[in-house]
Amino acid sequence: NSEVKNRKDRPDKNSQKEGRDEEKRLAYFPDRKREDPVFSELSDETLAAMVRDGDQRAFAEIVHRYARKCYGFAFKYVADREDAEDVVQTALMKFWQRPHMWDPERKTRFATWFYRVVLNACRDALRARKTVLPLFEEAVPAEDIASGEEALIKQDVLQALSHLPERQHQAILLCFYEGMTHTEAAAVMETTPKSVELLVRRAKTALKQKMEKEGGWT
Repeated sequence: NSEVKNRKDRPDKNSQKEGRDEEKRLAYFPDRKREDPVFSELSDETLAAMVRDGDQRAFAEIVHRYARKCYGFAFKYVADREDAEDVVQTALMKFWQRPHMWDPERKTRFATWFYRVVLNACRDALRARKTVLPLFEEAVPAEDIASGEEALIKQDVLQALSHLPERQHQAILLCFYEGMTHTEAAAVMETTPKSVELLVRRAKTALKQKMEKEGGWT
């Protein structure tokens, strides 16, 4: 009887796994209030330095600030929700497991460095997929779009953007959707502001030509 009782008291393995999966989802895509509001007043760089020392609460605040935002960027890049989730999880875990990859001595803003990690993870995801980008089944949620760029939030425009050359695609996403300046985008892409300006100009020209035509991308 005692053996039966012990078995009943023992947690079910499936329920344990489901619980861990739910905790993982909440950890990467938090939809609840901060547990420690004090951390909201700290800069990204201060938090990142604390993460380098193993502070889990600082990492939770980084997740709170970047998970949803970078998910929106990743989805617009890879055009697949599951891949976008994987990209963000990969980037966050990379930072948690190897926080010293961000080096404050290099005077690089944490946001710049982390977007670079996410961008590279997006590229890896597309290469691993080895298929043509799928069509966007639905428009990206409005909260994931930078304000003031209404002309670029339509589903057909996002679809057209996915066919741009890689560097043009990156420049448009960073400057128009993430609201970065040419200088900020250049830091993420590891190029010059002038190059970003040229990439954006070429992308907008190609996009305009595409949208003026009927039919597919030529």
